[in-house]
Amino acid sequence: MSCRSQRGSTLLESLVALALFGVASAAIGTLFTQHIRAQSSNVTQTTAIGIAERELEDLRSLDYADIASRSSTTTVASMTYTLTTTVSTDVPAANMKSITTAVTWTEPNGARNFTLNAIYTAVKR
Repeated sequence: MSCRSQRGSTLLESLVALALFGVASAAIGTLFTQHIRAQSSNVTQTTAIGIAERELEDLRSLDYADIASRSSTTTVASMTYTLTTTVSTDVPAANMKSITTAVTWTEPNGARNFTLNAIYTAVKR
């Protein structure tokens, strides 16, 4: 085999290796990007769950008669969350309040929401 033929073969092998490296790098880059987006979405969802839980705890600290529907907006780390609490009296039974706390926000992937339900009862002292 001549020296020129070996150079051509080595060059072809190098080009094939570079092409395979490029394809593998692109695939890893895509997976890495998806991982970052999923992790960001998980952080915003965890924050929304915390906001809903805090709302229920705030309502729990009120007197039974003062528990009422309300809404608010909260911004955490440049993400705006809208909190809507709906209170239904005497549902599912007398002296009970059914509470639905909904948190909505918009991520780069679109609008998201989380809903938390609870039932509080009147405590006679």
